[in-house]
Amino acid sequence: MKDNDLDFLCDCSNELLILLADTIVYDQKGEERFTEGLTNTKVYKDNYPENMIDIVPKMVDEIQCYGGNTILNVFRGHGVPYREILINVAKRLKVSFNKSSSIELIEQYLLQHILIMSVDKMTEEDVKYLSQKYSKKELKDQIGRLRAGSPLFIKLTSVIVMQLSKRFVQNAAIGYFAKLVGGRAFAVLAGPVAWVLTGLWAAFDIAGPAYRVLVPCVITIAYMRQVKNLSDDELKQILE
Repeated sequence: MKDNDLDFLCDCSNELLILLADTIVYDQKGEERFTEGLTNTKVYKDNYPENMIDIVPKMVDEIQCYGGNTILNVFRGHGVPYREILINVAKRLKVSFNKSSSIELIEQYLLQHILIMSVDKMTEEDVKYLSQKYSKKELKDQIGRLRAGSPLFIKLTSVIVMQLSKRFVQNAAIGYFAKLVGGRAFAVLAGPVAWVLTGLWAAFDIAGPAYRVLVPCVITIAYMRQVKNLSDDELKQILE
């Protein structure tokens, strides 16, 4: 099913599309999910990993199907739109948002929510190092005022996606971030982000297998939307 909210994926780099494909395909053990069907398609076999743009329609279909009820998917011939998936994920994560807000704004609130939970896990010393002048409460307030696409927001959310890549043993994605991300600031935030993600995954082990795919996919898509127009050099400059 065509999904206007995911049309931007065709403008993303090959490496970012690999990141999304691997998020769909691999579980936390680095093994192909029992429920995924992407790797069985001819277009995936013919184009992964060199020509990812040709796989975009199948990736969109796969995400939409994970978001819908299996039986209903069969009757209607497709899954559900990304907007519905995003709203359901945001609700599951207890993100405060208005359902009538734009896709970009809901994604921003979701990423801010994860970052604020991560700051809660940090020591005061780490907060001081990361923010220089803010207390923990002030830093959380500052994150709440950041806007998607701003350099600092991209810098902080890169840590979330990098930790997701490590969690799913995505070697290609880990290599992608290794060439971009460095410095102690990332190390300071990486640990708390990892703890938050661990807590989320423990919850979604109970919630059901679909959310173990949808949560990382939505986080990855939200990140990709922010950086889709940046070259590697521009992104590296932001992350330094």
